[in-house]
Amino acid sequence: MRRFGILSLLACTLSICFIACTEEESELGMGLQDPGSIFDGKVCDTITATAVTILDDSLLTSNYSVGVIGYYHDDVFGEVKASMYTQATLSTPSTGVSFLNTTIDSVVVTLVTIGTFPNSSDSNAIHNLHFEVNEIMDDMYLDTSYYATDYMNLGDKYFEGNVEFRATDTIVSLKLDETMHDKFANKEFTDNANFLETLKGLCIKMNYEGLDDYMLYVNYWATATAMTVYYTDNETYDTSQYVFLFDKTAAHFNRYEHNYSGTPLSIFQTNRTDSIQGNESLYLEALGGTAIKFRFPYLMEWGKKHPHAIIHQAELFVSVPDEPINDNCPSSIICYRYTESGGFVAVPDMVDGVLSEGFDGKFNSESRSYRMRITRQIQQMLTGVAPDLPMVLYANSRRSSANRCILSGTATDKPMKLKIIYTE
Repeated sequence: MRRFGILSLLACTLSICFIACTEEESELGMGLQDPGSIFDGKVCDTITATAVTILDDSLLTSNYSVGVIGYYHDDVFGEVKASMYTQATLSTPSTGVSFLNTTIDSVVVTLVTIGTFPNSSDSNAIHNLHFEVNEIMDDMYLDTSYYATDYMNLGDKYFEGNVEFRATDTIVSLKLDETMHDKFANKEFTDNANFLETLKGLCIKMNYEGLDDYMLYVNYWATATAMTVYYTDNETYDTSQYVFLFDKTAAHFNRYEHNYSGTPLSIFQTNRTDSIQGNESLYLEALGGTAIKFRFPYLMEWGKKHPHAIIHQAELFVSVPDEPINDNCPSSIICYRYTESGGFVAVPDMVDGVLSEGFDGKFNSESRSYRMRITRQIQQMLTGVAPDLPMVLYANSRRSSANRCILSGTATDKPMKLKIIYTE
């Protein structure tokens, strides 16, 4: 009777209503305890997975706080180019700004950097980066969704030149060409709409030929990420400055371009809807690169053999081979499930729940693996609450991090593995 009471309590606890999820790309959960220390249950770790590599298509990049700019190339994932498209908006929208009867001295774009790819072991190493700044010719809208494959038509070029950068640097300054002064000279802007008629926005990117493979992570919302106009009053000769912002009041998005020619992923160069079988290797890449689509084809059969099973813990393990390219693997990964309508939502375990423990998903450097707790997802599939459809793994922070890695395939000596601890 006592054992029955405990199991009943656990069953009630595990049947808590499941919380619907929206995507949150932040730190996910806490480390998990060894489930063997919590439950004295049976263990099943023979449920095999099938998996393929697919493109991470239709990645929304508009109005996030972090952007990426630069270029990187390797023999496995090919090359990726990242560029920023952003409006500049008034820092005093309610009062506007006047440059009447002034002389424009200079216009400077500054970018606050919060990281680089790859991380440099030598913080004093100098990277020679070639920046370009062009005027955007198309209207941008704050309430419009923009994706990693979107772009805008470009007009005049206001900056092109080399900038020396060290990993310890936190600011990139780009002094724009004097032709930009005409956008402000003897003009008055009453509000953002008025100003955006004059300058719709800027595209900031790097020229890549013959220069360092390097990417910068830029904080759009930092106060110092801005365009500053320096000017002199023609009567008093006083000097002043006015700041235009790239923050939440400005529409912005990032464009990511991938070239997989000559790589194991070359099929995506001609067919974006294709997939690559994952028996030997699976490829996970951020910035609208690749994702892992997987399922457990025999899970429902296992459920029929154990109709009264109470799932205490279901963990997904994915191994990371010890290869040089995996020195830059994502710090964590996230998991989504397909819906019957063809979309996808986060698995319920990505919101902390039953055991006051999180989804995890963090890379363990000692075991060289990722571990994800998907207990509620598996329970919902077995009980029919969720359909028996594939799930997808993504690199966490995939909009704002260039990390990528090769994962062990499903037919290797360390395959993708589902471990279930249950009682019945």
